[in-house]
Amino acid sequence: MRRLFAVLLIPFALSFAQNPKIPNEALAGYRAISASSLSARLSFIASPELEGRETTFRGQKVAARYIASEFQSIGLKPIGDSGSYFQHFKVEATKMSDKSTITVSTKQGATPFLIRKDFFALSAPDNPVSAPAIFIGYMDTKVDSNLSKGKIVVALSGRKVDAKDTSVTPMRRLGLVRPFTGSIATLVIADDSGATSMEGLSARFGAMLDRGSMRVIGAEQRGGRGGFGFPTLVSPRVANELLKESGKSLGQLRQAAAQDSAFQPISLNQTTVSIDISNTKEIKTTENVLGLLEGSDPKLKDEVVVFTAHFDHLGVTGDGVVYPGADDDGSGTVTVLELAQAFAANPVKPRRSLLFMTVVGEEKGLWGSDWYVKHPVIPLEKTIADLNTDMIGRVDKKYDDLKNPNYVYVIGSDKISTQLDSVLKLSNKQSENLILDYTYNDDKDPEQFYRRSDHYNFARNGIPIVFFFAGVHADYHKPTDTIDKILFPRMERIVRLIYTTGWQVANAKAGLAKNVGSSMFSK
Repeated sequence: MRRLFAVLLIPFALSFAQNPKIPNEALAGYRAISASSLSARLSFIASPELEGRETTFRGQKVAARYIASEFQSIGLKPIGDSGSYFQHFKVEATKMSDKSTITVSTKQGATPFLIRKDFFALSAPDNPVSAPAIFIGYMDTKVDSNLSKGKIVVALSGRKVDAKDTSVTPMRRLGLVRPFTGSIATLVIADDSGATSMEGLSARFGAMLDRGSMRVIGAEQRGGRGGFGFPTLVSPRVANELLKESGKSLGQLRQAAAQDSAFQPISLNQTTVSIDISNTKEIKTTENVLGLLEGSDPKLKDEVVVFTAHFDHLGVTGDGVVYPGADDDGSGTVTVLELAQAFAANPVKPRRSLLFMTVVGEEKGLWGSDWYVKHPVIPLEKTIADLNTDMIGRVDKKYDDLKNPNYVYVIGSDKISTQLDSVLKLSNKQSENLILDYTYNDDKDPEQFYRRSDHYNFARNGIPIVFFFAGVHADYHKPTDTIDKILFPRMERIVRLIYTTGWQVANAKAGLAKNVGSSMFSK
């Protein structure tokens, strides 16, 4: 049914924009954007030969060289390190031994637990640690520093208010993990089933454990997906052993922590937790890929509009299964290439310069974009806007059910500059007339996509952004995210919208006005 629907979309999608009002000087680039060109580029980016484009691995390096060669053939100026198209940075790769253990010692004796089976960690202390435990309930529990100092904190994932709220995603609850003042480590109790159970986590992150974890050298790490910010989770079996001293089961304590507004942390001073994770470390180099199209206005060409997408993905599982990442974010990667080619095809160049940048390490924690904003090749105060693309090649369930592929989710366009949002809406009327869906733009949306792709690091620095997104589908972060499922004709429309919006921003007489007091984030 879905495949048939995809086929039926093609003639419908090709009937778009009967009377586009694109500025004449921009028409050549607009018309240069094509589904066939996007398909040809993605057939390489998402091919098995690129081995899922895992950060620092061979496939990612091949993809970087391919992108650089495309930038060169298009005629973009290299503005990376030493006159190249690459902006390099170093990461420390750590791989854990399968013999790593967490040992719980009580009056009854010591019980060792094995990684993967009983606990799950993507990062760990450099040396073995041992300390008494303290159970705090949910992660938002206020803990006196005198209680947490020198302790290993044991907690339920997320916040108390979210305990019975099914709208809060499991991964978001894990993202709430925080350090406690003076504590040695934090252990989070995995759920009995589902995405944050031991089985669910192993299915999603087991390949990362096989390959090891990484952190950027010389950069403060964001918490979240992968990397050293990921919490150490322990199974309910470990938790019950940890909590013996309390005289209550895990189930009883879960209920008490959720219902008792005055729940107090429980010191387990007679219970010692020893974390012994052996690992090896290796320094590796990775890179963003950057190319510049210089503006035509002598006064404005020092300013820049940035187009971003991440070109990394999840790599290969321990048993050799490739994650192609055709939609995530092969679709965004080829969008940046297509946009570069389109702007270069215009006889008239935009007034401002355009920076086309594919970043690495998004899947690890927005590494590449974070590195760029801390080491910009063009000053951030000269950066007018960032137009970011991540996953625009598919139709999500909402619009699949509606039998309407003519949409794109718009995120962040009004948060820093409502003027940018106005430009986007005008550009849409001039070109594609897509449904601009602002569902995920809601500050209270549980998915929090505003904070989950590379535009966010620009936004954190006060730069207006638009995030173009088509939603999550059943193949998200699975080996089945393949090129045969990409709907190139509708993808073409979204790329043309991004192009038209970028053209208008790059040619505006003045920069984008920023909202007073608009910041919903902190650096």
